[in-house]
Formats: sequence, C-alpha cells, structure tokens
Amino acid sequence: MIMKAIESDLYRRTTEVYAKKGIKNITMDHMAKELKISKKTLYAYVSDRKELVAKSMEWKLAHDIKVVDDIIAKNLNAVEELFEMSSFHRSNLENIHPSIHLDLEKYYHDAWNKFIEYRNKFLYNTMLSNITKGIKEGLYRDNFDVKVIVTLYISKADMVFDPRFFPVSRFKFSEVYLEMVKYHIAGIASKKGLKEMNKLMEK
Repeated sequence: MIMKAIESDLYRRTTEVYAKKGIKNITMDHMAKELKISKKTLYAYVSDRKELVAKSMEWKLAHDIKVVDDIIAKNLNAVEELFEMSSFHRSNLENIHPSIHLDLEKYYHDAWNKFIEYRNKFLYNTMLSNITKGIKEGLYRDNFDVKVIVTLYISKADMVFDPRFFPVSRFKFSEVYLEMVKYHIAGIASKKGLKEMNKLMEK
C-alpha cells in the first residue's frame, strides 16, 4: 500500500517516538501529545494502538528497504556494500529503546510479523546477493554453504537488539552489531577480502 505524504510523515514521527521511549508505555494519549496533534487526528488514521504500531513498522521497513536499495545501486564491492549497510543499521541501533524487541514480539503480533517477513525475505535475499557478489569478486571464499551462512547471519542480527542476550547494562546494541558484521566477514572472507575489511575499519 502506497502511503500519502502526510500519512507517511505521521508514521515517521511515531516511529521516532517509539524508538526513543519504547512502545509499552506510550498510549494513544501520550502519542498525540508527543506529536502535538489531537487524538481525533490520530484516530483518523488508525483505530487503536496496535494498528499504529503496525503502521509505524510498515513505514520503517519501507524506509529501510529504500536506503539499502540505494546503497546497492552504488555498485560498491561486496565488503564496502556490507559495511555501508551495516553503518546504516548501526545508526538505527544507536538510540533504540531496549524494550522494543520484547514488546513487539510479546504484544504486537501484526508489527512483529511484518518484521519477520522483512527479515526472512528482504534481509535474507540482500545477504544472499552480497555473498554471491563477494564470491565473484574474490573477496569471499567459495568453500561454504551460502544459504547456511545467510541464515546464520540473519539469526544473529535478530539477537543483536534482544536484551535477553545483550543486556543494556553491559552492551550497546550498535557496538554488538559492528562486532557481528566483523565476525561475519572474517568467517567468509578471502585474504583479499580481509585486507578490504581492515582498510575500511581503519577509516
């Protein structure tokens, strides 16, 4: 579904509120106040909080897909491409509220299912293309099962912002994500690929 500009801006702003303050404690009253609009205006677009969370997730995933597609269109080498995509994802994780992962999974099934579909389709296919590209460029080795590695990658990516695995008292989600990307590349890179990774890390 194509969103109108005014509706898209509304969901962009609600997404920012949820990222900053979490979901569980933000009622429709709170959200209207945060957005400086009336509840009547908010209810003109959604019927309840669950629908608002789902619509916000839909906006966020569409935005992320566009950003990643734009990165791919630059025709960088595979390691550069992965680093640029990871830089974008890390920026998303810099200030994300630690309860979002668990709140979505437990209370907002429509929004969570949208995320799972994004993860299992778009993210999977993006990583599959990146690895295939890297093998052709000689940056990644060719002696591993690509589909297994892709599945492992997206499974680890989901763990990164789950406080059950990485409690915020000890870890920053963005730093954990960077370590995951470095670990991933180191596990599949050729000598040429490792040199490219080290060069990018120095920057």
